[in-house]
Amino acid sequence: MKKQLSIFLTVSGLAAGAFADDLELTKEALSKWVETRRLISEEKEKWELEREVLGDRIDLVRSERDALSQKIHETQSLITEADKKREDLVKENDALKNASATLVNRIFTLEQSVLKLLPTLPEPVQDRIKPLSQRIPKSEKTDLSLSERYQNVIGIINDLNKGANEITVISEVRKLPDGTTAEVQTMYVGYGRAYACNNNGDIAFIGFPSAKGWIWEQKNEISRQVADSISILKNEKTAEFIPLPVSID
Repeated sequence: MKKQLSIFLTVSGLAAGAFADDLELTKEALSKWVETRRLISEEKEKWELEREVLGDRIDLVRSERDALSQKIHETQSLITEADKKREDLVKENDALKNASATLVNRIFTLEQSVLKLLPTLPEPVQDRIKPLSQRIPKSEKTDLSLSERYQNVIGIINDLNKGANEITVISEVRKLPDGTTAEVQTMYVGYGRAYACNNNGDIAFIGFPSAKGWIWEQKNEISRQVADSISILKNEKTAEFIPLPVSID
């Protein structure tokens, strides 16, 4: 009986020891499983966070890509527009060069016409426009700009237009046929005729323009008419009809 009990206790002890070992292994396995689940959970959370960050980065890169694509498109459009404007400017520049060449030819023609006109103008008028006429170049080679050359010619023409229909009286010194001189009052009728007489009223001249300057012919017989005409212009005498000789070439 004691022997059987001893065997039973021994078997029971062995069984208890085996159960304890299994329990320990189970606990250890459970602990590892829990740790594994924890690590898996942490990794999953970490992956989710990284996925969100990566997703945000992808969105940012896409946004930057789209913005860059838009800028590239806009830049290409600007380049295309700039090329078109450059072509237009080149065409405009060529047109301006052609127009400028035409204007240069025209202004030189106008300048030569004005230079030819100068000797035919009364000396007082020539003196008045001299600041402008002296600036007219005698040849096509000049340092003056095209605008300055046009300003000179236009200034002279405007001045001449103002006096073309005016009658003016100016004191001058006229040379007589015997070599002496006489102070006279000269009445310029526009730029086509002039009449002059001295203060004594016994010497008179008729003047008219030519290509080489004004020609003066002594006509003492009209001195009275000239003197009366000048007095009327100066409001020194009542207006009346006074005939004066005029020739048309």
